[in-house]
Amino acid sequence: MNKSENAHQNSMDNGDELIRLVTSNADVTSQYVIFRNGYDDLYAINVAKVEELIVNKELNIVKNAQSNGAMVGTAKIREEMCSIVHFDKWLGKEPLEDNVYELIVVCTFGHQRLGVVIKNVIGIQNIDANKLIDNSQRDPKSSQITELSIAGENRLCIIFNSDALLTEIFPEAHQNEINKISSLGKLTLTKKILFADDSKIVQRAVEQTMSQMGLNFEIFDNGKALLDRLMKMDADDVALILSDIEMPVMDGMALLREVKSNKTTATIPFIMNTNMANTSIIDQAKRQGVDAVIHKLDVEDLQTQISTFARV
Repeated sequence: MNKSENAHQNSMDNGDELIRLVTSNADVTSQYVIFRNGYDDLYAINVAKVEELIVNKELNIVKNAQSNGAMVGTAKIREEMCSIVHFDKWLGKEPLEDNVYELIVVCTFGHQRLGVVIKNVIGIQNIDANKLIDNSQRDPKSSQITELSIAGENRLCIIFNSDALLTEIFPEAHQNEINKISSLGKLTLTKKILFADDSKIVQRAVEQTMSQMGLNFEIFDNGKALLDRLMKMDADDVALILSDIEMPVMDGMALLREVKSNKTTATIPFIMNTNMANTSIIDQAKRQGVDAVIHKLDVEDLQTQISTFARV
């Protein structure tokens, strides 16, 4: 077997490993698929967002009439039409020859399903939230950055910003949700909502939503910052906790466990606002006491769940 065949076989072996993991352990929120773009930079995506890997050359893609932009076309995957995005194009890099890109990662982000064209997959690694560093101010297309050991070599790896990807690829869908905010009704609460999410895009949208509803709230960049604030408050003054799952320092699941295991804070309603809401994730969150799991960004559902669970 030559070098090229070895590389292809390694990608397929990793694909088999990924499918097994997604099937059996998709609720392990600290596990990430590590992959390369065409320039051999390392990127990561949470396992819970990954549906499957497909060999690029085996997929029949109907190309877009306009070749500019990251959206390259549409393919039928598992009897459903799926938009195909070229990862390097989205990053703003010049795409290389087609044969460089071996795989398509089929991802599910909340209500959206995408196929992302990449070079290949290295494997799966566990990355604890406290090993992730916020990188969004340095690069708006990244969420966090971490250091991994790959084949004995320390390499920087970027967890890309899926919220930014969705906003750019589906701008009309994002804007439609933003447009709904102005029609939201007021809700009278004397208590405060605490909200954690490291995405500035989501922070702005949720801030607009809660402001339109006339709510009193505070926003935090991670679960640890929210928990620290909560420990300094009277728990009876908190109407509700709203949190993303995938965050640096402390993720949403760890925050949920901390809140529900403390008898002082255990009765505070807790809503997850996430793009990782597959069945396994939802089941795990329910076992740990979450009141609701919603997709971001779904403005109307957010209003409904706040109205349903917030303590007045």
